[in-house]
Amino acid sequence: MINSDAVKSEKGLRTLIKRNLEKEIHHATKPSVDFIYKILEDAYVSGLHYDVTDMRNKILAFAASSTHQADYCIKLVSKMHFKSEEPSVGENNDSTSLVFYDVEVFPNLFLVNWKLEGAEKPVVRMINPSSSDVEELMKFRLVGFNCRRYDNHILYARLMGYTNEQLYNLSQKIINGSPNCFFGEAYNVSYTDVYDFSSKKQSLKKFEIELGIHHQELGLPWDEPVPEELWTKVAEYCDNDVIATEAVFNARKADFTARQILADVAGMTVNDTTNSLTTRIIFGKNRKPQDQFNYRDMGDGVSSENITFKGFDEYTRFEENGKPIFPGYVFDHGTSTYRGEEVGEGGYVYSEPGMYGNVALLDIASMHPSSIVAEELFGKEYTQRFKEILDTRIAIKHKDFDKAKTMLNGALAKYLTDEDAAKDLAQALKIAINSVYGLTSAKFENPFRDNRNKDNIVAKRGALFMINLKHEVQKRGFTVAHIKTDSIKIPDATPEIIKFVMDYGELYGYTFEHEATYDRMCLVNDAVYIAKYADGEWTATGTEFQIPYVFKKLFSKEPITFEDMCETRSVSSAIYIDRSPDETLEYINNPNYTDDGNSDIMLDNGHSLYFVGKVGLFTPVREGCGGGSLVRQCKDKDGAVIYNAVSGSKNYKWIESEMVKALGKEKDIDLSYYDKMVDEAVEDISKYGDFEWFVSEDKYIGPNYDDDGRPIYGDIPF
Repeated sequence: MINSDAVKSEKGLRTLIKRNLEKEIHHATKPSVDFIYKILEDAYVSGLHYDVTDMRNKILAFAASSTHQADYCIKLVSKMHFKSEEPSVGENNDSTSLVFYDVEVFPNLFLVNWKLEGAEKPVVRMINPSSSDVEELMKFRLVGFNCRRYDNHILYARLMGYTNEQLYNLSQKIINGSPNCFFGEAYNVSYTDVYDFSSKKQSLKKFEIELGIHHQELGLPWDEPVPEELWTKVAEYCDNDVIATEAVFNARKADFTARQILADVAGMTVNDTTNSLTTRIIFGKNRKPQDQFNYRDMGDGVSSENITFKGFDEYTRFEENGKPIFPGYVFDHGTSTYRGEEVGEGGYVYSEPGMYGNVALLDIASMHPSSIVAEELFGKEYTQRFKEILDTRIAIKHKDFDKAKTMLNGALAKYLTDEDAAKDLAQALKIAINSVYGLTSAKFENPFRDNRNKDNIVAKRGALFMINLKHEVQKRGFTVAHIKTDSIKIPDATPEIIKFVMDYGELYGYTFEHEATYDRMCLVNDAVYIAKYADGEWTATGTEFQIPYVFKKLFSKEPITFEDMCETRSVSSAIYIDRSPDETLEYINNPNYTDDGNSDIMLDNGHSLYFVGKVGLFTPVREGCGGGSLVRQCKDKDGAVIYNAVSGSKNYKWIESEMVKALGKEKDIDLSYYDKMVDEAVEDISKYGDFEWFVSEDKYIGPNYDDDGRPIYGDIPF
């Protein structure tokens, strides 16, 4: 929560600066700029926590306005400390109530809506609240959605005395990504941010659709004043977001528990980001640990004594310290090449599309973290600390709780009381571990980033290893059907080849797990496949076969429900349903219909455009059943507003799924939309073998080989 002392100090600073900008203390520009400099210098030296970066441009413009001393004043502004060296630390306060909140900003309207956790009473609406109103609200533990990057700063600005017009300008700067528009202390306004701690990153609107919450969007232009008679409509829209924020908070409780654990271990708050918590756990308070980092060229190396392991070719080579080198590897101006292949910067992908049987899926346990440990990337001390986190998670995963309790100096013992608690802890550690790799490859400055690491060494080391592994498996007469970053799929796998893969991985510091064996698999490209386990259960990877209607109809044979015929669509502008005059929908007088108050736009051709918003859930319906084309608002080359079909919706009529359900129009669903996708899936699989056999109950027998070493599949119709 916000540090009240810091707020009072910063508020005083701002008041003094404003008085000088208005020449209330000195009547000339130069002495006013001198006084502002002294104010900020005193605050900086005293260790006061403040951030008035947003005032820099005003002060600079004021300095430049000096008639005779502009150069002097501008140079002095360049020396000013507009924020303290150390950011303010939020206060922990678990005694006050949780309050979920949301804000809306228009040129003439500032709205803050909030509700107490679990309260059945209506959402409280604060229309154009005063600074003191906001100050009272901040005494609660505020929970928002993506509030650390928007709502908190808007709320804090009002606390600092911003007018509605100033709030609107600030809102536009934040939305447009302008620099110097954030307040340092504002990050502490919230108790926690649901979007930030959620392991699933998506918009609040998409969460509403996923959780079955009433989805409502506002069809008003954000850059225009709102007529006072419509303020209630805006408030209702904001109510919906507040209710949705609480629902998402409850739905992501496991993620919040993980956040609480990380915050406890790091000695920080649940409002601090995952990246901040992980950084503290590994590096402590060392903000610049890079002087201890290790980085190297993974190409031909510098050691004259290279070891070639017996049984492998010249590409399996290691330096005397045990670190692998990859002969001939070149990274040049962002492009990596090795063994005649261009290697992607995020991970290696390889595929041989086809229909296969007895496919072993072998997966590296924590590939990127293992690369960090094997390379001792963060130096000895910090890499060991990171390894302890990794080892603790593995111990918990294997249910060795006694061992896990002794690790990390016993800091996690209190969370290992039962299997459910251990599961929460394992999730927390997983989140921390995964965030580390992202930070090593991030473009922004952070304690994990090494400026020498232009090549993304963590991902590249694993990719180069997988290329070597592919060649070694192929040399032993096996097909490598698919490699996806940290996993390999080998058809007709034998115990011998599985053991070889595991042993080969150990040479490089990787531990392979035999995750599954598919009785059969059809791989249609490097990202999409459908497979069946030996017990008859099906699994799909990639959108084409994961579509619920397709998956159930062709493979699992589960009953198809209404929810399987609802499609989420999202755009960056706005979605409308374009209805022709002969597509009428009698819903206004239906008691199950919820009117969002958005008026239709009438076009010259007699069509009506019904506003939905950036995100919506839709169901295809037959012609004449009240549906319309899904269109998105965009602009042509001349800047005129036009409406184009939303991707994947052309040639079909659509109604919002919520309305289909409410009005009992399930009988009007256009199944041809889904049957077309079913036919396409069958066609894609049939390119590689007999579809009827592939979905049959027949067991895969496995190949025999003729005298020339060619496989004979008998009656299996590959």
